[in-house]
Amino acid sequence: MFKRVITALLGIPLIIYIIHIGGLLLFSALLAICSIGLLEYCKSVNTDENINISYYLEIALGIMLLFIFNFYESLIVAGLFLCFIVIFIYEIIKGKANVLQGIYALFGIIYVPFLLGHISLFRNFENGSFLILLVFIICFSTDTFAYIIGINFGKHKLCPLISPKKSIEGAIGGIVGSLIITSIYGYLMNKYNLLEFQPIYYIVLSFWASILSQFGDLTASLIKRNFNVKDFGNILPGHGGVLDRFDSIIFATPLVYYFTLYYIILG
Repeated sequence: MFKRVITALLGIPLIIYIIHIGGLLLFSALLAICSIGLLEYCKSVNTDENINISYYLEIALGIMLLFIFNFYESLIVAGLFLCFIVIFIYEIIKGKANVLQGIYALFGIIYVPFLLGHISLFRNFENGSFLILLVFIICFSTDTFAYIIGINFGKHKLCPLISPKKSIEGAIGGIVGSLIITSIYGYLMNKYNLLEFQPIYYIVLSFWASILSQFGDLTASLIKRNFNVKDFGNILPGHGGVLDRFDSIIFATPLVYYFTLYYIILG
């Protein structure tokens, strides 16, 4: 717990600073996070003796996709299609005839750089950095309150076969805690004219993003349990790997982006 707290105390200000500066610094951080995340994913999946995903190919495709997100967003679908083609051409050339390996490789590209790549798209919004920060606030408040409520009041298992320690009470506590913290954040954003959304925007978004962030956490647990690994890595003391810390962010980021986009379009 001590290591977890220290990592959070050091990491949270760094995240805020990177988001605030944005631009090349944010893009570089995203490249690093996704590259490490893909490496962690490949190492976990490759524990299965029948699977041997190429770290180099996976990271190269991930970097290409992130460049498309940041500089050529109109080509995102084409980029994802190219990843699909390259992965299976690679499998055919290797002569392994392992369709499952190709599917896992493609899943890694979608799971890490494609979903997280949406962070780059927030530049299209006025004061988009505050929306990126909103993603982290929703996810981190969900994680924190789910942990606190779950430890103290959790009695009913949420998904015992996937994550035995998680409880229904904790999940509900995470949603409620996220609603409270996000509403406070929204109030401050409106007060200082940094974001101009109605309170209902923050309430509805927080509710669904909090739920989805918890499914992101469970998805990461499902992958780890399937390949019998405790953590994706150990780069973050007390938290594990990059994917262990960003699992909820991975799922919540696209939701916040598209929800905000259509909220603005529909007025």
